[in-house]
Amino acid sequence: MITFNPNTTFAIVKNWKDHIRNYAAIQRAAVFVVTLAVIYIFVPEQGLFKYEYQLNQPWKHDKLLAPFEFGILKSEAEIQKEKESIIASQPLVFSYKSENTDEVLAKFGQSLHARLPDTIHICDSAMIAISEIMANQLSKGLLARNELGDVNLKPFDKVLIEFNGELRTSENDLLPKINTIISAVDSGLAVEADSLCKSILYQAAVESVKPNTHYNDSLTKRLTDLAINDIITIVGKVDRGTAIIDRGEIVNAEKFAALESLRKEYGNRVISETGIQWSIVGEMGLIIILIGLLILFVYLNENRLFNDPRPLTLTLSLVGVAFIVSSLSFKSDVLSIYVIPLGITPLLLRMFYDIKVSLFTHFISTLIIALFITNPLEFIVIQMSALSFATLYQAASTRRSRMLTTALIVFISYSVIYSLVSLAQNGNWSAIDTGIFGWIAINALLCMLVFPLIYLVEKVFGYTSETALLELSESSQPLLKELAIKAPGTFQHSLQVANLCEKVAGTIGGNATLLRTAAMYHDVGKMSDPQFFIENQLPDNNPHDDLEPTESAQIIVNHVKKGIDLCLNANLPMDIIQFIQTHHGTSTVRFFLKKAQENAKSQGLTLDESLFSYPGPTPKTKEQAILMMADSVEAASRTLKKYDKDSINQLVDGLVDYQRNEGQFEDAPITFQDISAAKRALKLALHGIFHQRISYD
Repeated sequence: MITFNPNTTFAIVKNWKDHIRNYAAIQRAAVFVVTLAVIYIFVPEQGLFKYEYQLNQPWKHDKLLAPFEFGILKSEAEIQKEKESIIASQPLVFSYKSENTDEVLAKFGQSLHARLPDTIHICDSAMIAISEIMANQLSKGLLARNELGDVNLKPFDKVLIEFNGELRTSENDLLPKINTIISAVDSGLAVEADSLCKSILYQAAVESVKPNTHYNDSLTKRLTDLAINDIITIVGKVDRGTAIIDRGEIVNAEKFAALESLRKEYGNRVISETGIQWSIVGEMGLIIILIGLLILFVYLNENRLFNDPRPLTLTLSLVGVAFIVSSLSFKSDVLSIYVIPLGITPLLLRMFYDIKVSLFTHFISTLIIALFITNPLEFIVIQMSALSFATLYQAASTRRSRMLTTALIVFISYSVIYSLVSLAQNGNWSAIDTGIFGWIAINALLCMLVFPLIYLVEKVFGYTSETALLELSESSQPLLKELAIKAPGTFQHSLQVANLCEKVAGTIGGNATLLRTAAMYHDVGKMSDPQFFIENQLPDNNPHDDLEPTESAQIIVNHVKKGIDLCLNANLPMDIIQFIQTHHGTSTVRFFLKKAQENAKSQGLTLDESLFSYPGPTPKTKEQAILMMADSVEAASRTLKKYDKDSINQLVDGLVDYQRNEGQFEDAPITFQDISAAKRALKLALHGIFHQRISYD
């Protein structure tokens, strides 16, 4: 087992957040710059075309005049059709080598001399005939038997022959194979009567035949590519200042082609004519403002997240990744923006932060992406409406088993909102693009990746999700089981504190799941010496009676250090350990301090009161402040002699006011109004616990 020096361990934990704060400003600035740099790299090259339009739908904007002269481009479908036509009609190219003809004829003569050295003249006429046939066929081009493989010559009336660097057109049927020339030789010998001569000539011809033409695949492809590159993509021209379309006009095929051409040329023309990428300047300026608003929102609403660089790093990282993935759809004419699982951002953030942070982050991310798509308003409405439903549902349930249900909610929300938006824009059901639902289905399935990503974020950023917190709060956890066995009174105290914390969090806000889990562990250090804590003591058996006040105080105070060591050894999250560290703040063990002061006064001694103080620090979050209040109130309530409304009210008011006056809440983002509301919630909860019961005879 790993052991820790209590003093060293406590000092490390105590200074952990201070070390983070020293570098927080630098880290926040670095994350901000990196996020902007990443987004800049993936910003689409074309400028921002602010108009949205659909084929066969009315133009919703004012009259549009051509800002510059531009060509009307053919559609992608038209260009693709022309490409296919060129590929289908492009003649094959063959390379011809004339020197092979002389080689074949010379070899033919040598073969005959070898077979008929003395009587070759007997076959003179036949040899001349066969030589003429071979020369004629070789002059046209001769292919090897398997030269073309899978290449089909049938569709081509003509082929191209490369001869000494020149391309000549040749009839398809003038390009024989080896077996063709052999057949020609065989037919030429049919007129010969001398069977011996026929046999010798045939054998010599077969041995001599050698291909002189080869299929040139690279040149064929190069000529095909040149023909494709020569495709005329412009079918018309629009002069500068020409009215393209006016409000209310139907975007027919002709006007749609003009608008698409203007959109594609817009960015490049703006850049080339000004010499400065002003569109990029404007886009990045808007992105800086939007990310700045996100940072400001976190600072104003969740200051505890702002002081820790990790939340901002995670938040901006998700914004950057969402933009990078979305950029794939910017550059694709096939991939829909609605297939991108942008829901991962709010769903994942909701597992670690408040729902306000998750939804606002998604809102900012959506606005940034909307700067670069054709229909930004539609996109914003669909994304915010659909994913707000899914995030709110996820906020109500953090169980991993609800993964499939979350995906279903994402699909239904997207589908319904998209259908309603399309219906509102077009006024009829037939205008709804049903193909979008397929993209939405893929999107919903991809959103399920949020659940394995939770584990990754926990490990990389050192966070604890609400799902993990729920698992840690179960009494079957090893450390809690040990606490229940060794210090049952403390365990019951922790349960009551957890219940009080949840009620207060429900009243003034805060992470109730985190609070409940922290409350279950806040006093685990007591099980090292359980008998020294009143909730675990038997009547008339108080070991403090045999100790000096200073010793007793040190035992009480040290339960914080021991609790930290136990939780570190059990690999509990730092978020939980911080509650153990702060749940007593810098308060004093008042009972033993007062007793020691009386002893010191009677003996005329000087008392070191720091020995009776908890080392702190004081609570830094609202949740930590709630735990401090609930812990002290629950413990003190057990000492009441009379459980009525007045005694409970006095107890709560006295303890909480004492903590506030001591400055225990000064570093926590909690207001006087919050403290008053917390006291009311604590009183109400205690009244419920200690309510007067009916006496039955």
